[in-house]
Amino acid sequence: MKVDARITNDVGTTSDGKIAVLTREGASNRKNGIVFLDTSDPAHPKVISEYTATVTGGVHSGFIDSHCLYLTDDATGSMRVIDFQDVKNPREGARWQVENQLVRTLTEPSGEQVTAGRYLHDVQVKDGLAYLAYWRDGLVILDVGSGIKGGSPEKPQLVSQFRMNYHELYGDGWLAGAHAVFRYKNYVFVGDEAFPAMFDIQSKNRIPVRGIVHVVDVTDINHPSEVANYTVPEGGAHNIWVKDDVLSMDYYSGGARVVDVSGELRGDLYRQGREIGRLWTGDPPGFRPNLPFTWGAQPHGDLIFFNDINSGLWIVKIGKPKQKGSTTAPGD
Repeated sequence: MKVDARITNDVGTTSDGKIAVLTREGASNRKNGIVFLDTSDPAHPKVISEYTATVTGGVHSGFIDSHCLYLTDDATGSMRVIDFQDVKNPREGARWQVENQLVRTLTEPSGEQVTAGRYLHDVQVKDGLAYLAYWRDGLVILDVGSGIKGGSPEKPQLVSQFRMNYHELYGDGWLAGAHAVFRYKNYVFVGDEAFPAMFDIQSKNRIPVRGIVHVVDVTDINHPSEVANYTVPEGGAHNIWVKDDVLSMDYYSGGARVVDVSGELRGDLYRQGREIGRLWTGDPPGFRPNLPFTWGAQPHGDLIFFNDINSGLWIVKIGKPKQKGSTTAPGD
């Protein structure tokens, strides 16, 4: 499936799998936005419509909930809610954004206006609550239909916010913020992304990365609190997925990681030995030879799919733990 874009960063489908959405950045006509596809025949997807009116600056991530798409607007750092009940004529239903004293509106040489000082990176919606990874503004929770604050998809209402001190966590010279968010049971897993202030993504050299996963307890949704963390030494957190008490995630230079998140979570999960699997995704013929740079993790059935920028797609299956004193026969 080809569309006019330099990058299609995110893909999502409705629960019945009949409609898919692609997010676009770097389109040649500078309209970017999103593309809706008919995927009722998955082998032959067809373009139904596009929406670009209020998101020409690019869309990094989106999350489908019923007939609404909650997406990130690169140009303004805001969240947009696109109603696609009439998928041939999608429309914007709402806009929500944080306000802080660092926000500035800038005009590029092309005349396009962009916003600096505010950046929304990821959105998840569950049970009428939207969880936003809002970079330097941390975790933001909105009522979009839960009944807590009278919010709806057309009128999101702030429930609470949990900020992290990224300068204290990473120090000078790092671009860092809340990158990925995932609600599971009474916890929200918030993954940081941290890069050097200057780096070349096209270089064949190793790119230094950092970033930890904050485990935020939202039992009291109005007062979130961090109770645990997961930190891989010499690695950088990226995307997260949790299913059946198992957290799957890509950890950039730390490779693919699988973590037991059952029961009560407290303290340093890495040092507690909760890691139940890891995969070194470095490969000799990779773009950066023998260096992993894992990007995404998606469990499906009894498999987990990890994609690596340097080495491609890896498909793994978690085996049963070995018993003490047991041996493994060749081929098992």
